[in-house]
Amino acid sequence: RRRTRTPTNYPTPKPTCSTEHEFNLCLAIDMSGSVCSGGTGSECNECRAAFLPIFFTSECRDKFVSEDTCCNNFANVKEFSSLMVDLLGDFPADKSFSLVQFATDAQLVSGLSSPAHTLPIIDRLDYTGGLTNHAAAIQKCQGVLPTWDGRKNFIMLVTDGVSSEPGFDPEGAAEAAASSAKRDGAFIIPIFISPRNDLSALAFMRRLSSDGKVFDVTDFGSLDRLQDSLVNQVSCS
Repeated sequence: RRRTRTPTNYPTPKPTCSTEHEFNLCLAIDMSGSVCSGGTGSECNECRAAFLPIFFTSECRDKFVSEDTCCNNFANVKEFSSLMVDLLGDFPADKSFSLVQFATDAQLVSGLSSPAHTLPIIDRLDYTGGLTNHAAAIQKCQGVLPTWDGRKNFIMLVTDGVSSEPGFDPEGAAEAAASSAKRDGAFIIPIFISPRNDLSALAFMRRLSSDGKVFDVTDFGSLDRLQDSLVNQVSCS
């Protein structure tokens, strides 16, 4: 049964370009410590307290949020990801979605499948904490996106920081992975959450992007405001 779309305060996006071209989209979701740490620098590993986790709650966990989701920020990321799959799933063309989660490393959570299959998997994502490995995330997406089916391939990279893994030159590794994916025909769309106007981080995200655009917001609660421009980006690219 189709998932009911959560009402928002924003109008339903109306793409300015064709919604009839076929596409595959890999959604890469950041689960690193910075998502839930509140600026403390904690890696928030498994959203559990470092000392006697049976008795104490992790400093990263927000009240009234399950341990699996850990914090309101990650709850917002899950809601935004579901919204984008739901909206793009309405395009009157053949399309498939895949999910990659990443922190210190990356994991393919779901291969290419329908919106109906993908949405429940997003709802069940468990926050991990850790460092930030954009290179591994992009490589996992590249590995699942076919180059032979004639569809446009997209990678949406949802993240809140610059690369910190692998240990040697993490940003260089991410840029190399992005260049390889672009050569394979993937169109990379960075979605960047940054409370500060960090020009260096934005410049890094632009280098990962296929067209130099970065869709950025200052807080996780504002992600849904990007829906119109992201739907247009997919329909016009």
